[in-house]
Amino acid sequence: MSAKLPFQLSTGAMYKHPQFPSLIAAGVMTFTSILLVALKFWSSSATPKVKILLQDEIKSARHRALEYCFNPRAVMAKGYAKDMQIEYTHFGGPAEYVIHAIKANLTGSLLHDRVLRLIATNNARVFQGTAASLDEEWLEASTGYVLACFDCIRALKQWHPWLRPLVYILIPERAAIKDQWTKGRKRVMASMRERQEKGGNLEDPPTMLDHLSNGRNEHIADDVELQLLHQMTLIAVGTVTTFSSTTQAIYDLVAHPEYIPILREEVESVPRDPNGNFTKDSTVAMNKLDSFLKESQRFNSPDLTIADMKLPDGTFVPKGTKLEINTCSIHKDHELYGNPELFDGLRFHKWRKAPGKGKKYMYSSSGTDDLSWGFGRHACPGRYLSAINIKLIMAELLMNYDIKLPDGCSPEPDFEILLKDRDH
Repeated sequence: MSAKLPFQLSTGAMYKHPQFPSLIAAGVMTFTSILLVALKFWSSSATPKVKILLQDEIKSARHRALEYCFNPRAVMAKGYAKDMQIEYTHFGGPAEYVIHAIKANLTGSLLHDRVLRLIATNNARVFQGTAASLDEEWLEASTGYVLACFDCIRALKQWHPWLRPLVYILIPERAAIKDQWTKGRKRVMASMRERQEKGGNLEDPPTMLDHLSNGRNEHIADDVELQLLHQMTLIAVGTVTTFSSTTQAIYDLVAHPEYIPILREEVESVPRDPNGNFTKDSTVAMNKLDSFLKESQRFNSPDLTIADMKLPDGTFVPKGTKLEINTCSIHKDHELYGNPELFDGLRFHKWRKAPGKGKKYMYSSSGTDDLSWGFGRHACPGRYLSAINIKLIMAELLMNYDIKLPDGCSPEPDFEILLKDRDH
């Protein structure tokens, strides 16, 4: 004889209840959230709680990323000085596009956003053509994608590596990256449709999208996702680096105004096409500007190296550690550069006057004595485009604007640069 329960289970009715699926989903989400919180507590309690660099001083992640682009030594030195305390360790285009972006504001202006937009516009023209360079959504994706990636990386670093594949799906920072890819997909599809309608290249000379759709790449001409991947990769590697180099060059220009008339005279005298526009030959002829840019690059290379591997002296480097080369030790070497602590904007221009050296020491050159672009098979393949892009911006800036620092200021990322239209 079986015992009777003091109550009756009505499981069949429960399963048929219209809200049962939603209750199950809510229960799963609640359980997952509790699990993630518990795992985060467990993983964070077992490792040092090292703060993100300058998180307290600079609340905006965007501003922190910009600060890191232009002042890596100061940011890292200051940040790691704090992080190493015992409480944390328990023992971080074309000329016509250049002019209009700056003319929007002829008074005091922070350079960051304006230069970033200039670079994004010029790159868009090269990568996908005129329509892309005028597409506000694509320009927003071009300028926002890398910063969104920085935010996502920062968020993921707060979790144990084993949990990141799961956490990545849930963190809000991922939504910003997805939004940039959605905007990018829309633009790439529009460019691909334009190519089909024209029955050939988007423009003459061809864009990067054209090159990635012709010849050996013809088999991926209609592959939207692969073309999108190429374009997003191009903006990731070709926007922020060119942007930081351009901005630093402008800071160096206003910090050393004696070079303004010298460089201005040169860019005004170089050959142009019949319409008065700069050409590739124009940029090649900008020898003094090329030297100035190379000196800016040499003078401002990052000089704080983080390394952890089993070196001959017994130093241990864990697997997967990111290693950086201390390029400053080369760029400030007294045996390679006379007076390396002195900024000499014409240093390389003078070196190229020596017999047989006319084609050496160019801004886009790489070598064992200059690792700014990398070296050998790993040298940056986009350095030629970057050099042309930066020269065009600097040339148009010199020709069309008077530029200076406000009185009593030094060239810092948070300070304004004064621009005045030379025609007014």
